[in-house]
Amino acid sequence: MKLKSTLLSLAVAVAFTMPIDAAQYTVPEGQPPVPGADSSIPDNAYQNYRYDKTRNITTADHIKKIEEYNKRIDGEVLEKKGTAEQAEQLKKAYAKYLELITHESTVILLHEGDYKAKVTLPISVVESYFVDLDKKGKGSYVFDRHAIAGLVGANEQVEDSGFNKKAQRQGEFMYPGISKGYWGIREQYANGNLPVMYAAVTFDKYPNQTYMAFLGNKNQPVTKKLESTMANFVIPSIQPLENLDNTSDTITWDNLTYRVPKGMTLDIVDKSDDFQGRVYVGDGMKLVVARSSLVDKGEPIQLYTQTVLNHFFYKKNPTLLKDIPLQVALVWNNGVPSYLLDQYNPGKKSRIYQLIKDDKYEYYMFLTYEDGKNKYSHIELRNIMEYLDFGNVKQIRQARNKRLKK
Repeated sequence: MKLKSTLLSLAVAVAFTMPIDAAQYTVPEGQPPVPGADSSIPDNAYQNYRYDKTRNITTADHIKKIEEYNKRIDGEVLEKKGTAEQAEQLKKAYAKYLELITHESTVILLHEGDYKAKVTLPISVVESYFVDLDKKGKGSYVFDRHAIAGLVGANEQVEDSGFNKKAQRQGEFMYPGISKGYWGIREQYANGNLPVMYAAVTFDKYPNQTYMAFLGNKNQPVTKKLESTMANFVIPSIQPLENLDNTSDTITWDNLTYRVPKGMTLDIVDKSDDFQGRVYVGDGMKLVVARSSLVDKGEPIQLYTQTVLNHFFYKKNPTLLKDIPLQVALVWNNGVPSYLLDQYNPGKKSRIYQLIKDDKYEYYMFLTYEDGKNKYSHIELRNIMEYLDFGNVKQIRQARNKRLKK
């Protein structure tokens, strides 16, 4: 799928000299272009979790957080709760951690019942809400300090309701793999203080479903920045999940279901009273899946970031590949969060990590592979790692939704 090529062609759809390589990506006659499409941004920009131009976080916010953290750490030294040396190590670790999470992305996957799609969003999420739409669809909504976003899958019975009302659509687009696609902007939503831009597609393979991705900035009007983010990052990332069955197999370990690349086999099983692990091997690849009893039952998102700060940066986790860039995303599978860290080193040893928690265990997965020495690309392997499922997913979601309602 090359939806970005679609968007770039929209701006010239009314011209007579459309580029040959974009001729198959068109809009119906008379349709306006999707606003914000930028030819300088690559088709696959969404694949880089650290894509910077889309961020809605100011430098002032970043500096303020560092100053507040450093002040608190210095205060603990004065209270003799730590040494000056430890304080300096913590400050350096926090600076790395904050730089990382400031540029993290969010990935939403729907794969419950008949729904199979995903979207990638350049926001740092702090909360989520998952809802069944009166048995007519599924909706996964995410929030950060500045924005609301989500992915909704709906059957044909709600085609002309909610965001999908035909009167609200402002343009259509067509590209290979979909039977229809359209976009729109609602300048007044949620009592008028949350304008959003949305796009919806119906995939050829799922003709009775519409998938809609949306993004809105809180208490801000629609801006060129929002339009550019949707056109160049979010919309190109909307895709079905059917290819995962061709590249991977599902493994269920009690409550957790994860995927392993096809061709990998179970090599080692390790069990003890407080730790269990599995090791899979394949061509140029090794996947470790380990778990231990859940000790801290706090909010998973906070626990993930604490783990990154304390065990990856402060304690210098030996599993991190030295001098290889690290990018991260909070991944929502049917409303349940996990945390994925990616160290891609083209043509050399690369590694993908996944931090996972349910209501009983904390899991740690990491895939080590020699890029180019197996039949899978970096993105195919990362897609495999992103996918998770839980036997008690509804129970986990209900707990999150209940807390959000309070």
